[in-house]
Parts: sequence; structure tokens; C-alpha cells
Amino acid sequence: MFDWFRTIFRGAAGREREMLKTRGRGRVLRYIDILGPWAGCIVFAIVVASQTATFITPVNVTNVLVDATAYVLIAIGMTFVMTGAGIDLSVGSIVGLCGAIMTVLVKHTAISPILAMVVCLALGALLGLVNGLIITKLKIPDFIGTLATMTAFRGITLVIIGGRVLFGFPETLIYLGQARLGGIMPVCIIAAIVVVIVAHFLYQRTKFGRYTVAIGGNRAAATYAGVPVDKYKIYTYVFSGFLTALATVMLIGRLDSYHGTLGMGMELHTIAAVIIGGTALYGGIGRVWGSLAGAILLAMVINGMVHLGLQYFWQQVAVGVVIILAVMLYTMTGLRQSRGVGGVGG
Repeated sequence: MFDWFRTIFRGAAGREREMLKTRGRGRVLRYIDILGPWAGCIVFAIVVASQTATFITPVNVTNVLVDATAYVLIAIGMTFVMTGAGIDLSVGSIVGLCGAIMTVLVKHTAISPILAMVVCLALGALLGLVNGLIITKLKIPDFIGTLATMTAFRGITLVIIGGRVLFGFPETLIYLGQARLGGIMPVCIIAAIVVVIVAHFLYQRTKFGRYTVAIGGNRAAATYAGVPVDKYKIYTYVFSGFLTALATVMLIGRLDSYHGTLGMGMELHTIAAVIIGGTALYGGIGRVWGSLAGAILLAMVINGMVHLGLQYFWQQVAVGVVIILAVMLYTMTGLRQSRGVGGVGG
């Protein structure tokens, strides 16, 4: 009889040990998932710095962060869209169209630059609403719907702007892109950090974030639980459009110029930053701070290639390699493989 009890207790103890091992492994994998993009930034910085002394300097570090800011804003919006099992291929064209309207208003009307920026932000949210309505009401897949609007928005942009290049904007318009707080810290970096903090709060502490995770993790279950799926799906696209418009204001301010092809290709760069940052491609898991790290890493890669004297084409190759390595890491560790498993992320 005692042998029987001993067998039961040994079996229970063995199961407990296995459970603790599984939990421990899960904890380690979670740390890899969260800290991996930041570790990639550090490793890349060390490798490039070992080849050129000009990479890790205060001036160049600031340049990298400034270059990343517009992508950070767009990536944050894309994080919410992809967490909700969507994708937005139109963000680059939204940059182009919002920029066209804002700069034409400033250069060819008597409207104030501040009002032009407000119009730009409102237009970005409106274009996001258009995307959301097409996807939810017309039941068109996210990829196809935003592919169509990507083409349409770019076409409207080129009709408006033609082949013109606009430049020499008022100081109010370029403030967000060029001003420095106290003559030291670029305002665009501060703005990007504020946006990331607000987005983290929305993701972790509001229904918007929780419902977005639920929709991306299991849409059917979210519907049965009473989540207004279509409404919150639209919200993610409106949020993405608004942040994309804000990035447009920042980008044009930094360049102090505008042309009709501005933003072309930004969608792929942004999606890459979000995936590298840890957001699941098929929804349910989002990493707001990870998207920040992914955008910074890609900016570091492009900047580093310049310092190493490599051609632009090799920069694109390097970005592709970084994406492949990031996906391989998560595949090998078993992270983010299955759709339908929500994550708290942030």
C-alpha cells in the first residue's frame, strides 16, 4: 500500500518538475522575444563600430534616432493593425497624399501652417477610416483592400502634385522635424518617445488594446464574447492613419521639401520594423516597444552601411538579411508561431 502511495507522489512530483521546466522555458523565450530586437541593436552597433570610428559618436547616434522617428510613428500604428490580424500596405501612399494636401495648402493658399497640419492629421485619420470601412463593410481582405488604396492614394497624390517639388516651408511647419529643445535634443525624438508611451498605455490599459489583441488572437471567440470586432478593427486603421499623418508632418519638416513620390516603399520598411520588433504577423501578439527597437535597428543598418562605404543596393540586402534572421530566431525558439494565442506584449 505504501508503495502505491509512493508511486503516486513520485508521479505528481515528476509532473510538477516538468511544469516548472516548461514555465521556466516560457519565461526565457519571452525575454528573448522582448529583448531580442534591443540585443540586435547592441550587437550591430558593436560590429559596425569595430570597423569605423565614426559610427558611435553623439552626432551620428542623434542622426540615427532622427532618421528612425518617422518610421517609429508609422510602425506604432502598424503594430496595432497587425496585432488585430490586419496589415496596411497604404501607409506610404498616405504619407504622399497627406503631404501633398498639406504642402499645397501652405504654398498656394493663405491658410496658416498650423491649420494645414491639422488638416493633414485629419486627412490621415480619414484615409485610415476609408481603409477600415473597405475591409469591414465590403468584406475585402486587409491585404487586397490596402493594396488597392495604396495605388489609389498614390494616383490622387500624383494628380494633385504632378512633377513639382515644393520646398522652403514656414518655420512653424518645419519645427517638428528640425527644432531642438534647449538647442540639444531634437523635438522629433521627444515626440516619438511620447507617442510610444501613449501607445503602450493604450495597448496595455484600455479596451482598445485588449480588444485588438482579442480580435487578432481569435476573431470568432472575440465575436462570441461580445467584442464589436468591426468597430475596433476600424479604430486600428484610423489610429494608423493618424500616426502616419503625424509622421508626414515630421518627415516634411525635417526635409523642408516635398515631392510626389515621398513615402514610396515606406510600407515594407515599416512592416519589417514591426515584425523584427516582435509583433506576430498573423495577429494576437503585439510589441509596442519592440516596434521602436525594430525601427531603430533598421535605421542603424542603413546608416551603418553608409559609414562602411557600401552602395545603396547593399543597404537593401542588409535590411532583408536582418528580417530573415529575426524571423528565423522566432521560428527556432517557437515564438509567435501559432495564430490564436494572444499576448500581452507592449
